Amino acid sequence: MSPRTPLRLGAAATGLAVASALVLAPPVHSGPVDGPAATVSGPVPVTADSYPFMSADGPEAPPIEAGEAVEVDLDAYGYVEEEFLLEGTAEHYDPATGAVTGTSPYTTRMVVRRPARARDSSGTAFLEWNNVSFGQDIEIDWFLSNDYFMREGHVWVGLSAQRVGVDALRAWDPERYGGLSVGGSEPGDAPAFDIYSQTARTLRAPEGVDPLPGFDVDTVIATGHSQSARYLIGYHNAVHPAHGAVDGFMIHGAPGDLHEGTTPVMRLMAETDVRLRSQSREPDSEHYRRWEVAGTAHVGAHEYLTFAPLIARENPGSAPQRCDRPPLSRIPFHHVLNSAYDHLVDWVEDGTAPPAAPRLEWADATTPSRDEHGNRLGGIRLSEHEVATALNQGTNTGDPFCVLMGAHVPFAEETLEELYPRRGGYVWQVNRAVNHARHDGYVLHEDARASRVAALRADHPWW
Repeated sequence: MSPRTPLRLGAAATGLAVASALVLAPPVHSGPVDGPAATVSGPVPVTADSYPFMSADGPEAPPIEAGEAVEVDLDAYGYVEEEFLLEGTAEHYDPATGAVTGTSPYTTRMVVRRPARARDSSGTAFLEWNNVSFGQDIEIDWFLSNDYFMREGHVWVGLSAQRVGVDALRAWDPERYGGLSVGGSEPGDAPAFDIYSQTARTLRAPEGVDPLPGFDVDTVIATGHSQSARYLIGYHNAVHPAHGAVDGFMIHGAPGDLHEGTTPVMRLMAETDVRLRSQSREPDSEHYRRWEVAGTAHVGAHEYLTFAPLIARENPGSAPQRCDRPPLSRIPFHHVLNSAYDHLVDWVEDGTAPPAAPRLEWADATTPSRDEHGNRLGGIRLSEHEVATALNQGTNTGDPFCVLMGAHVPFAEETLEELYPRRGGYVWQVNRAVNHARHDGYVLHEDARASRVAALRADHPWW
């Protein structure tokens, strides 16, 4: 394996009514739209010196400064990881118009994490457009929600759709990835949209090797975070109506106009991602829901502590971001994302639309409303935010990526003692907030339990 190149890294809302879930006629599944599928080969062999980039089964990752790593245990859920090569000819789409501007051959890769036994599969596959904001493939949605995917029996697929990610893979391990190519300098990422469609079709009706032997894939959900979500917005608007092959979209961490369609779409936004009051006013519709989560960051502690050790493993010498305030909001955004995924699957498969959600509050067009501690008002309010023991915000300053990592500043001991003089009172408040979030549909049972257990284990000197 080649030498690695170092990489620098970075209680219910007051006065707001939440609409109940609507039961509509089940939508017609979008895929598979007629069109080519990729030709699959593999799985690519794994050895001690050659394994998939960011592999969950790869060598042990080193410790990091930010805290204890969140490890992913595939074996505990009966899951396996395999990597496959995808080949074909992709049309070049203009994401603004949907016009075809050319074609080019491609060879790329996808990582599949699935139940070892087909009978344990839910029939749903999540196709993640890998994020390349760091200049390499980052599986943000997997790092956020792997527990949810695996406990539900869902298939997760991470696709290297963009040239910058594929170029980085070739440099990282020329022997394993030297044959990958998704377009030259002229088409740029134009082939990525058709590669995405062909991969979605491949999950249902593969050509060549079957990456899901014995599986029946009934539903394919498109998912992507931040930069990837921006590409999925273009895909949804210009390519999907005539050429797409997915049944629903999870767009999170990215603004941008989404055209009205008939395919269910959820947009999930951390506090970091909502910059203007006008954005919060974006209306829900029959096929669209927007959720905003107070106190959360574009990149929070949970996902960072999952992917940062792997980045350090694959890029020895990587340096952490240096932020002006302690970084990484501790509000578990992934709890809301897990629930949103679950609602989206139901929406696609039986027409049960997700509940509407309260939006973040604003003092004026550009000034967020905050409480006396500086925590954000409005939005979906998890117990960790509603019954606060720290300032958790979506903003920070310092090194370039600090702006995305939010801040976590624990309250002074005197403030905590004043707010929560007795353990029982604190636990009661947490349980009440958890019950509200659970009742309103923003948190799943397993994640609600995790918040309750954390409250029971919390300790302060005066208790």
